[in-house]
Amino acid sequence: MEFTIAGVSIAVLVFGIVEAAKGFGVEGKWSQVLAVGLGVFFVGLAQAISGGMIPEVALPWVELVVTALAGGLAAMGYYDFAKKSVAKIAAL
Repeated sequence: MEFTIAGVSIAVLVFGIVEAAKGFGVEGKWSQVLAVGLGVFFVGLAQAISGGMIPEVALPWVELVVTALAGGLAAMGYYDFAKKSVAKIAAL
């Protein structure tokens, strides 16, 4: 089974959400609990989609939420990368 939803890797999605949560102050064991919970949720969701347990009418909405979440996390990552890069250049 592919661990993707709407072309978005579940592993990358969970990693991004946990890293974003750490930026908001989630730390220690709570970040591990979050990672496990998100992994169970998204893998279960992928299994439910592939098993036909999600109604067809709901699939576009599930895909919309997952891809929008991935896009938001990507934008957050690009912002952090750019901020660190500009700081390094300014330090030269």
